Amino acid sequence: MMLRWVLCYLLFLLSCDWALAYPAFISYGYSSCITCHYNGHGGGALNDYGRALFASEITARDIFSANIEEDEIAAGSGFLGKTELPWWVRPGAKYRGLWFQNSPGSETAKTERFFNMQADINLNFFFDKKQKYALITTAGYSTYPRRFSGSTELKTPFWFAKEYYVRYQINKTFWLYVGQLERVFGLRQIDHTAVSRQLIGMTQFNQSQGFVLHWIYPTWDFAVNAFFGNGDELPEFKQKGVSVSGEYEIFEKFKVGGSALVSKNETLGWKNLAIHSRIAVGKGTSLQTEFGLFEKTSLGSVSATPVTGTYGIIENWMSLRRGYNILSQIQYAKSDIKTADAERSSFGFGALMYPLPKTEIRMMAINGKTYNEQSATQDSWQLQSQLHLSW
Repeated sequence: MMLRWVLCYLLFLLSCDWALAYPAFISYGYSSCITCHYNGHGGGALNDYGRALFASEITARDIFSANIEEDEIAAGSGFLGKTELPWWVRPGAKYRGLWFQNSPGSETAKTERFFNMQADINLNFFFDKKQKYALITTAGYSTYPRRFSGSTELKTPFWFAKEYYVRYQINKTFWLYVGQLERVFGLRQIDHTAVSRQLIGMTQFNQSQGFVLHWIYPTWDFAVNAFFGNGDELPEFKQKGVSVSGEYEIFEKFKVGGSALVSKNETLGWKNLAIHSRIAVGKGTSLQTEFGLFEKTSLGSVSATPVTGTYGIIENWMSLRRGYNILSQIQYAKSDIKTADAERSSFGFGALMYPLPKTEIRMMAINGKTYNEQSATQDSWQLQSQLHLSW
């Protein structure tokens, strides 16, 4: 069934040459995340160029007069608009909120909730004007997971040190990061509930102390990450290990790559492998894929045997016009491929919009399926709406 979904999806994608397709960042020719982010693998705070790109190429310009040039819009993308800050400091802030409704239309099973998923403040310092030496810091406001507190998730959110690392540009091709930052593995999917993150322990609190050595060349990049656990985790929950990840540009705007990770703490071990790709088809259509295997071992039991699972995610962005895009996604997961464990898949379709500067809105309808060799359950449906503010 999963194969049929994928084939139908790809046929739909290739038939859409009529659309003014959304140019995912690789479609702009920016194949490396270091162009727009302080972190070379994406995520976290945007640098000045990333802010300008978001304002002048991604966001709709409906609120601006036709007489205003793109350069002027970009110039107003700073933390204080056009007010220039000292070269040695760059602040920032990010908020993400999620509303969802399960079983819409049902009189008995319908539920809906709203979550504050992310509330971060960035404060970034530079020790030279070329930003060769930098200190990147992020404070988050959230509830802690159990591995931080030793109990069930706390009800009251509070501030904590989310990321803090020193970035050093060794030369044009080598970068070194030392401190606490997200572990390197796979494509950095913004949705921390995606199978490519949730199933392999790379969720919202994926930050870990350690170092990353990153090589960036015109057609490929490669990174090694040694990590020792989150600074706020209890000792028994700290995952210690190493990961590697790389991509190669086969031809312009088409990159393929792979990732591997090995880690363990006192009770749980991980061995993860993934292959991934990013491609821009034509002038705008973009397609991202990631397929992986993972082996999860409970180390607290002598008789425990490793459990091997698999996952896949395919995501497509297409533009209707500047700032307004179609977003579609297929996900697949099987937690244990050696047993009759249930297979799960989902198809999401909706809108990805940037109607105002520093603003992103996502609206999705998601159909979920669960089935095994003996039976299948009734499809599930969920409506989602997300608000992202990046200042």
